[in-house]
This record gives sequence, C-alpha cells and structure tokens, in this order.
Amino acid sequence: MIFQSRAMKAFMQRAQHFARSSAAVLINGESGTGKELFAREIHRQSPRSKNPYVQVNCAALSEQLIESELFGHEVGAFTGAVATRAGRLEEAKDGTLLLDEIGELPMPSQSKLLRVLEERQFQRVGSNRQLEVQARIVTATNRELSLEVQEKRFREDLWHRLNVLTLTIPPLRDRREDIPLLVQYFLKRFQLEGEQRVERVSSSVMRQLIQYSWPGNVRQLRNTILRSCVLATSTEITSVEFPSDGDWQELDSQIPDSLNALPLEEIERRVIMSRISRCGGNKSAAAETLGVTARTLRNKMDRYRKLGLMQEEFGTSAERLHPEERASYGAMSPSRMAHRHS
Repeated sequence: MIFQSRAMKAFMQRAQHFARSSAAVLINGESGTGKELFAREIHRQSPRSKNPYVQVNCAALSEQLIESELFGHEVGAFTGAVATRAGRLEEAKDGTLLLDEIGELPMPSQSKLLRVLEERQFQRVGSNRQLEVQARIVTATNRELSLEVQEKRFREDLWHRLNVLTLTIPPLRDRREDIPLLVQYFLKRFQLEGEQRVERVSSSVMRQLIQYSWPGNVRQLRNTILRSCVLATSTEITSVEFPSDGDWQELDSQIPDSLNALPLEEIERRVIMSRISRCGGNKSAAAETLGVTARTLRNKMDRYRKLGLMQEEFGTSAERLHPEERASYGAMSPSRMAHRHS
C-alpha cells in the first residue's frame, strides 16, 4: 500500500477499523483507484484472513450467468449444466466474498442477493436445499448508488443492506503527494521485469505527473509509466504523453487484459511488432512512431531473432494469440507477415 498523504492515512485507519468487523462493507471509488486492492487488504487484516478470499465481477457476467456464478447450480438446472457446481458464496466459506461493480448487478439478481443478506441462506439454481452463508460480503462500485436508487436502477432496500460500513477511496488528484512514491514504486517494479532499466523520471516530468488530473487514477498512472518505460531510450524518462481527459479510457483499453501478467520486455516486443505491422512493414517509420532510432529498433529485432521470438510472433503459434492481440497485427496470414518482415 503506497501512500503518504493525510487523505490516504485517514482512509487506511478507517479501513483497518472496519476490517475487525463482520458487517458488510461498501467500497466507493472512481475507476482505477484500486477498490479490489483495498478489499483484499480488508480481508488480510480481518480475523478471516486465513480463510478464502473470493471475488465476482458483476459487470463481466450476463444476467443469465450471474446467479449460477453466485449460487452455483445442480445437474440439469439449465441447458449445459452437465455437472453440479458450487457457487462463489460456497467457495468463500467463512472468508470474504467481494462483489465488484455491484452497481451493474441486474434487478432480478439484486432481489435474490437481498434475500441472501437478510436470511443468510441461499439455494443453488435447480435445488430446494437451503445452504448457510458464512462469508462476509464486501461490495465495490464506481457508481453513486444513491443516484442509482433515485433513478430506479438499484434497489433501495439492497442499498441500505450494503451501506452498513462505507469507505470512499480518495481519487489520485486529491492526494497528489502520493504520486512521487507511486512513480518510484512502478519504476522499481518495471526494472525487475524489463530489459531497459529505467531508474528515474526527470524533474520536469515529475512536475507534469503531479499536476495532471489523472481521471483514470492509479491505474492510468501505472499504464502511463509503463508506456514511458517501454519507449525510453535511457535510464531516465525525459518526456511523457497524456491523453485528453475524454480519451484516456480509450487509450487505456488498447492494452489488452491478457498483457497485464507479462514481463515488461515481452510487452515491449509485442508493441514493437504491432507498430511494424501497422506501418506496413516499414521499420524506419515504425522506429519514428516509437520515438527510437532505426538502429535501436534493428538491434532489438536482432535480439528477438537470436532468442527465437520472431518465429513465435509471426509463425504458426501466432494463431494462438489472444484475439485482441492478434487483431492488432492486421489481417495478413502469419506466413505473409513472416515474409514481409524478414
């Protein structure tokens, strides 16, 4: 947990106090503030810390799947239910269940969740047997649920049930003194992962980072530092690009989720190969758009060839790339790409 601001110190004191309770906790915060991270911290500091921690992203599941995901199902409960499956409530046991993006939960599922909270019991889909709820429920949202209630998109009675203990994460623009610490943390983390050891940012860049509004909060700061490290040609970041406030989410989404677990060097390689493809195989043009010299790009590609990574990207295994990643290389077949970039 990286912070030094008064706002975050007050927030953490409140969170630590709430961690000792078993009552429901509602975590409010803008996108990118780290709601899931703080939910894990609440679990870690709670008496349940040695028990399971389970999370469900309510925004990622369709209305048809959310109940099966939460409550589980019996064989034959619906088409495709070929085996009995325990839901996330069962998996959490007497630990913690995080319902992330709770504001996206469909109305029918809200009614069933309300009954679970009131009765501390639930049934698997297709079953009549009552199961006890032992888990502590923590919810998180980037929506203002009181406004959702007014607009009839969220049940008022469920909101009151969830809104027992409330935490609101300060946005990054309200705790700018944390930015230098976060920047250094990300740099050290990326140093361990990447070929290029970026050690610092210039004083002018740091001033820019501190003054920027960060609509995407810590997640946007992380991705900005990551992109700067990938494009850096020395151990110091001397320039940084900021998207406009309306465009940051679009640029942030250009990094597929499948890349998040990759080392920095591998992300750099994929960015380079993608840019070459988008430049029609013109390596000089690709180098210019990447902000490096043609020689730097050529050296990197020579290294990839020695490591056998060029064939992996443009050979038959390219068919196994994540669809988001594969799409970024254009519609050419792997054999044509290998020929064009050789």
